[in-house]
Amino acid sequence: MSNPAQVRTIPLDELDEVRDLAMTIWTKHHRSTIAPLDMDETVAALFDLDQMEEDMRERGHAHFIARVGRVDVGFASAHLEGSRVVITHLYVMGDFRGFGLGKMLVRAAQDHFAPVRDLVILVHKGDNGSVDFCLRSGFAVAREISSEFGQYAFTDYVMHKYINPSQMLTA
Repeated sequence: MSNPAQVRTIPLDELDEVRDLAMTIWTKHHRSTIAPLDMDETVAALFDLDQMEEDMRERGHAHFIARVGRVDVGFASAHLEGSRVVITHLYVMGDFRGFGLGKMLVRAAQDHFAPVRDLVILVHKGDNGSVDFCLRSGFAVAREISSEFGQYAFTDYVMHKYINPSQMLTA
């Protein structure tokens, strides 16, 4: 990767950029879990601009985009619960994985909400690449949770990382 990567916080009036990036990355990433006929509706519901704007205004959610050169290649969505940052979406285009962009996005969320005690990221249990990324980044599996989205049922890992790693795991 010859161009330097940058991560920026997305303001309300640029939320469509997060949604557009999700339409590209999220759909490719989940094509084996969501039926093709349901994909557009699923992404439209998950990344509904009105809901995203309400979450930012009323619940303090934040979105971040990673850019390499002039191309947006990844995004993260996060919010604060007490002194814990919860990362609900973290996606990087396949061709740009392995260059530290995921770590840059996690760090952007951490810095945005600083000071924070710990980080939590939700990862689909069967998504081995994402689980491995989190483990390599110092997260540990804290527990499993079940969720449903329309007709689809998922099992996710709640993965946890203390900012001060000497503290115990209690996510």
